[in-house]
Amino acid sequence: MSKISKVSLLLSGLFAVAVVVTRIILNGWVDGMWAPLGISIALFLFALFRDWRLMFEFFTLKTTKHGMNMGAMILTVIVLLVAVNFLAVTKDKKWDWTSEGLNSLSEQSVQAVSGLKTETDLVLLYRKGENDEQIRRQAQDVAALYTAASNKLQLKMYNALERPDLAKAYEYRSGPYALYLVQKTEGGERHMKVEQPTEEEITRTLLRFAREKKKLVYFITGHGEHDIALRGPESVSQFKSDLELSYDVKSLELFKDPKIPADADVVVIAGPRRAYLPAEIEALRAYAKSGGHLLIAIDPDSAHGLAGLVKTFGIEFQNNYVLDPRAMIPGAGNIAALGNEFSSTAEATRPLNNGFTLFLLASALKKAPDAPKLIKLDELVKTDDTPVATNELSNTPKVRIKGPHTLAIQATGKLEETDKDFEVIVIGDGDFLRDNLYRNNLNRDFAMNAIASLAKDTDLVSIRPKTPKGTQLNMTRTQIMVVLFFFLLPVPIVMFFTSGLLWWRRKSA
Repeated sequence: MSKISKVSLLLSGLFAVAVVVTRIILNGWVDGMWAPLGISIALFLFALFRDWRLMFEFFTLKTTKHGMNMGAMILTVIVLLVAVNFLAVTKDKKWDWTSEGLNSLSEQSVQAVSGLKTETDLVLLYRKGENDEQIRRQAQDVAALYTAASNKLQLKMYNALERPDLAKAYEYRSGPYALYLVQKTEGGERHMKVEQPTEEEITRTLLRFAREKKKLVYFITGHGEHDIALRGPESVSQFKSDLELSYDVKSLELFKDPKIPADADVVVIAGPRRAYLPAEIEALRAYAKSGGHLLIAIDPDSAHGLAGLVKTFGIEFQNNYVLDPRAMIPGAGNIAALGNEFSSTAEATRPLNNGFTLFLLASALKKAPDAPKLIKLDELVKTDDTPVATNELSNTPKVRIKGPHTLAIQATGKLEETDKDFEVIVIGDGDFLRDNLYRNNLNRDFAMNAIASLAKDTDLVSIRPKTPKGTQLNMTRTQIMVVLFFFLLPVPIVMFFTSGLLWWRRKSA
């Protein structure tokens, strides 16, 4: 081959490499790259035509044919690898083999993100620090599950110090990070904060984001109920805070005007200590007759006077104490009960499993003998056989009724043929909603699910947090020795002698 052809081929290769490197750096194609690409092709064609006879003779050689066959095989393998990688990137498909579904979204989460009708951003604002990389990686991992399920959701991450305009718009003032759902609207932009970068919180926020109007939950006050305004062990402020993420929450002084407001979606009675007036009880009964939804959590040995109202719904409040010897409260003794059997048909308890609800001095409930035929009852929470029910708190009670005992019942139906369908959940304890017990095991999930069920927001029924289950391998000393001597030690020994044999045979070949 002539010297000028060799130089042309060399320059053609250099220009081609320059085009590839430039495209990688710019992450795209620009018009200026056509010039070096054209020069590269022109130089290659010049060298090809300059020494075409030599090229022809070269390709007719026997060694060249064998080499080209090998090159064709290599090129075929490269093409297959490129095709497989292209399909892997463009047609991403994952299989989640974990029993807890740690690497995939729940059906509820998929429905929530698939329901997005407009482009929505999951915006992460963070502060530069030691943990910023970990925070971004965690957000990327969970966001990838959602973006794979819908192209309407995209993750965007910003350093808050570099984007003070976003920090001001989203009211991000403190903390290492904050996560928001952001959506463009005709009037500008709407956003909502995600409390934690977890599937549970992102899905819950997506569902709230889709609602244009919040439903209204009223807490009745004025009878010694647990306070929703203050904070402390006797209040239910944490329950209220969780509800306010999805609902508007108001207090209702029913004694001032014994009438349930027409805009009430759910009415909550949380642990009253003093008696309701007859007019108030009649107002609650009238609310149920008009198709209302009530959550009634009442304690034994309290002068609330609501046992008669509860019996109206076909539920008998037994006014006793269910005590479980396994639930010892430090400093108080055996005064608690564990609800560990849940209805598999009711929306409020269907997702609950692998845990228990903790009730403090709870009363058992049962179906009233004269329950109206138009009412359907579902035992939501029950104990197992261990707890006992007694009418007195003493070391030697006269009556001890062995379990199981029902601690929560749902009643649905009508009081009379002409009434609308109502829904009432009665719980034999109001203390489980208190701040010092609310986040204990399944108490929070049960309380939130009960409200979501009553409000007909089944999509807000709690998503179970996914936690990896540890697996433990227990082996006796004999089993360990067997594995060690018959499996672990022979493998390196066999590999050592095999490699030595192969070396000796090659050397003596």
